[in-house]
Amino acid sequence: MKKQWPREEIRARTMTRRTVLEWLGKAAVIPLGAEAWAACTRTPAGVPADAAGADAVPSDTGSEVNPDAPDGSLPFEPSGEHELYSSWPERTVDRQELEEILSTWTMRIDGLVEEPLTLDFAELTGLTRQDQLMDVHCVEGWSVYDVPWNGIHLSTLFELVRPLESATHVTFHTMGERYNESLPLSIALEPHTILGYGVGGSTLPVAHGFPARVVVPRMFGYKSAKYVTRIELDDEAVEGFWVAYGYPYLGEVPESRLRPGRY
Repeated sequence: MKKQWPREEIRARTMTRRTVLEWLGKAAVIPLGAEAWAACTRTPAGVPADAAGADAVPSDTGSEVNPDAPDGSLPFEPSGEHELYSSWPERTVDRQELEEILSTWTMRIDGLVEEPLTLDFAELTGLTRQDQLMDVHCVEGWSVYDVPWNGIHLSTLFELVRPLESATHVTFHTMGERYNESLPLSIALEPHTILGYGVGGSTLPVAHGFPARVVVPRMFGYKSAKYVTRIELDDEAVEGFWVAYGYPYLGEVPESRLRPGRY
């Protein structure tokens, strides 16, 4: 495994189990939108605000997202009226913020590929969309049920760049390059591993990875890197931020916590 972050450089502190239990009132499973999700996935104290790192069966038929909006509107709407937002204690991005951030944001797919590619947000959301209702599981012991993710299956992106036979892993680079994560290529290509850019038909909330994040439902949330700007095909595993901090590389959720059709 290729080491990425020396342990001595890592200063973040995750929430303790006791702290999470204080949030949850000793409840192990919570309904969608409860504050504990934000508590477990928010940036730890002392970590820059551009940090990331923790964190839904699909419709199985991709749907096209109006890539050629004639009025110049963005292809995927900010904010939104989904019932989720009445209880999820994180604001989404308003239109002015969205346009400002996305004026410079791009997604780069490169590494061991035949044709490296860079996409802006409109181009990314113009690709075939995958909608899926999946659970989120925190390493601290609680779960969030039925998150309505919107995004792109990674195979859709890989078909465009054509990975080389030597590619065995995928590294997800995040804003600031500090909170990168890595997955075996086989897991990145599983049916429900996606690059998510929305929840319930709206852009991601700022605290949960806007503009784009990884979603790996059968692994603990820290494997679902947030604020992704680059996807690199590699020939070895990379030890990302949370792994260097002591978390398992794969971070698989125990089968006893997985619900049929939700991972």
